[in-house]
Order: sequence, then C-alpha cells, then structure tokens
Amino acid sequence: MTPGSPPAAPFHEWHALAGWGRAVWATARVARPRAADDVAALLAYAAEQRRRVTVRGAGRSYGDAALPADLLVLDTGRMRRVLAFDRDEGRITVEPGVTVEQLWRTVLPAGWWPPVVPGTMRPTLGGCVALNVHGKNQYCAGSIGEHVEEIEIVSARGTRRVVSAVRDVDLFHAVVGGAGLLGVIVSVTLRLLRITSGLLDVCAAAHGSLDEVAQDLDRRCGGSDYVVAWIDGFSRSGRGVVHSARHLREGEDASGADSLRLDAQELPQRLLGVVPRDRVALLMKPFAHGPGMRFVNAAKYRVAALRGEHRFRQSLAAFHFLLDHVPGWRSIYDPGGLIQHQSFVPAAAAAEVHGELLAMCRAAGIVSWLAVCKRHRPDAFLLSHGIDGFSLALDFRVTDANRERLWRLCGEMDRVVLGAGGHFYLAKDLTASPETFRAAYPGIARFREWKRELDPGGVLTSALAERLRLGPAQE
Repeated sequence: MTPGSPPAAPFHEWHALAGWGRAVWATARVARPRAADDVAALLAYAAEQRRRVTVRGAGRSYGDAALPADLLVLDTGRMRRVLAFDRDEGRITVEPGVTVEQLWRTVLPAGWWPPVVPGTMRPTLGGCVALNVHGKNQYCAGSIGEHVEEIEIVSARGTRRVVSAVRDVDLFHAVVGGAGLLGVIVSVTLRLLRITSGLLDVCAAAHGSLDEVAQDLDRRCGGSDYVVAWIDGFSRSGRGVVHSARHLREGEDASGADSLRLDAQELPQRLLGVVPRDRVALLMKPFAHGPGMRFVNAAKYRVAALRGEHRFRQSLAAFHFLLDHVPGWRSIYDPGGLIQHQSFVPAAAAAEVHGELLAMCRAAGIVSWLAVCKRHRPDAFLLSHGIDGFSLALDFRVTDANRERLWRLCGEMDRVVLGAGGHFYLAKDLTASPETFRAAYPGIARFREWKRELDPGGVLTSALAERLRLGPAQE
C-alpha cells in the first residue's frame, strides 16, 4: 500500500456510534486498520481527498471525544499486539488497541502492574494516552503520560514519527492528552509498577460532611498508594465514604505468588456474596429515578457508617475497576444516557466550591446519582486537567425533559469552577463552551502551534474538537 492510494481497508462500514454515556450519537464510515502502515495510508488518502478523520479506540470517553465531526472514523481497536515486554525492567510496548485489561493480564503474572489505570479496564492504551487518563493515585503517581517513555504517531500527512518523553519534551507534552488531534498513536512504550502481591490493603471510613471527607482524603494521601471518596449528592452535608489502599510489601501476603495469578483477579460473580453480577443492573432499574437513587445513596452511607472504619484486603482488579463490577450498569440511565461533569479545583477552595456545585444541583432538581472525589497534583501536559487540588465527578441522567436545563446547569457550574482557578477533563466533557475551554487551559496557545505545524489542513478532528474550536483555523 502506498501513501495517497486508496487503502486496502477503506472507510466503507457504516456504523451508528455513541459516546460511552450514550447521550450523543453520530453515524460514520469506519475503517479498522491492523497495522501502522495501514493508518499512514488511510490518513494520506483522507488528506489527499480533503476529508477529515476522527480517531476512535474503545469509545469509552463519556462525551464526544471519539465521535466524528465529519463522516470518517479510524478505529484502532484491531491494532492490539504486544510488541515487546521486558519482564526484568518492567517496560512494555503495545499497539494502541491493547486494552487496560489485556495489559494487566499480560504483565501481572510477571509481578508488574500498570502504573495508572482508570475506573474500568475496557479503554484502549491509545485512548488512555490520547486523553492522559488518571486513576485513584494521581496525587502521587500523576497521570498515565508521566509513565510513558515514548509513543509513535502517524501524522495527518501519513508520516510516522517516534516522540520521546526525553528527546521531544514539548511535542510529547502536546500529543499526550491531545485527544488524538496531533497524530494517530500507533504504539506506546510504558514503564510498569513492580508489585509482589495481587492484593491491596484497603481501609474504608464514613464521614458526615464534605469537609470531613476532604480532610480525611487529604490526610490518607500521605501513607496510601490510592485514595478515592464517594459522596452522597442528595445529602446537604456532602457526607461520604473514603477508601484508601496500599500495595502489600514483600512478605505481607501469605498467599505469595498465588495472588498474582490471573484467576485470583477475577471480579466476584456475586455482589455482597448474594446477588449475581449479571442481575444487578436489572435489579437497579426500579430505583432509576430521583427518589430511588436518594434511597440508594442514603443506604450506602448508613451501611458504611454502621460498620465504622474498617480494613480488608481486596484484589487489584476488584479495587480499581469498580465500573466493571456490574455488567450493563449504564443501562439504568437509558433511554437518554448519562453525562459526567468533572471539575478540578485548587485544594484551598475545593471543599467550598464542590459544596456549592452539589447545592446548585439540588436547587436545580438535577442531582448526581453518583459523585466521586479524588486528590490530584499538577503536571506539564499542555491540555492537562492536573491541579494541586481535588476533583469532583458528577454523573447525571439525561432525559428529554431535563436536557436543556442540565446543559445550562453544567455551564453555570463551569463558571463557578473557573472562578476558583479550576480545570476540566476532556475524556468526560460534553457541555463546555469554547470560552470555558480557553480559560481553563492556558497551554492551548502552544497546542494550536503544534496543530498548525503537524496538521495545517485540519484532517484530524472530532465532535469535541469542533465544539471547542480546536482546529487550526478556529482560533
């Protein structure tokens, strides 16, 4: 296949595509390359034809980051080979379609774990790097980009280029977190985390107010590898439960190497030891409304409060991939789907600002069914959401009746967050305006310079890029 000629895997399969929240949809022609050379030929062909292309992995972004602005989508999901794995040094090179699940299943038996994972194992590594995902350890380990040594991209012109975190610092900080707009990632080289056990030592503690949650979350960051808090969005106090965890040190795990076996990481087949996993979403359906979710949130808090602070051991997969415990759980948000508003606020103002956001939701009559708080640190990526502070992720059900009001509420919350010097997260966003984006991301000017250099014709785009005016001629 030569660049500029019709590719062997053309954009010919028509598909209806959605953001993972299924609140927005688009129809597109999809190509599924199997190798980097195929990607180069597809992009060169699109550039020659003056067509625009959107890169898509597993489609796990909540909003429109992987939805097309035009009619062409380049799906990297079939590029899922492990290209190299150094079991002694803990370094792995993979194609972009390798999922988080495939990654950890590959490295765990050798005593390694991905340094950063999101709340689900389904995203691809290409998508994780393109949106610079974070986990429950962002405050100490940073986002995934801080553990990437190099990436290979294919530019909009169809040329291949290796971008090193050491030799190409500025470009590296633009491509990682650049939402696939500067080049298609075709390989990722990642440093792994050495572990001696497949178990974590976990501590759970309930607190009666948002201030108490924030204080405990901050305090536990000092001696934990992971910290996360669940918040009851229906409660005026902002009560919640903090979970912290640390890796077991050598000699602490009596099961030894057994806990590193893949079968020891399988998610439990029954929730609470009683309800089959595949039935939970169905059982949640009767509670899929405001009063029902108010009851669920209150019950969750009361059970945690009755148990008091307690410790237990949990497998790595069970702790990290909470969103995978209940298959099909997002169906409770049907038919309109869900969106998430995730804000990042400096530490000094976070409790006050996030308390105000929760109050705004209650006043609007649109309360988040699931609210999660994490601690964060800043980084050098141009479109980074990292900040010395806290994030609050709010899941909302979308309906015909509330859609306009919900988008307006998110805009009002954006103004409060911006007023405190806060940021947002492209992997989750669906409602931000171009003005909000420019105010939240001071690195946007340098990012645009790279866009003009690498993709002057605006071949690489997405619905998110068009909404936020990230094209080379959209300043």
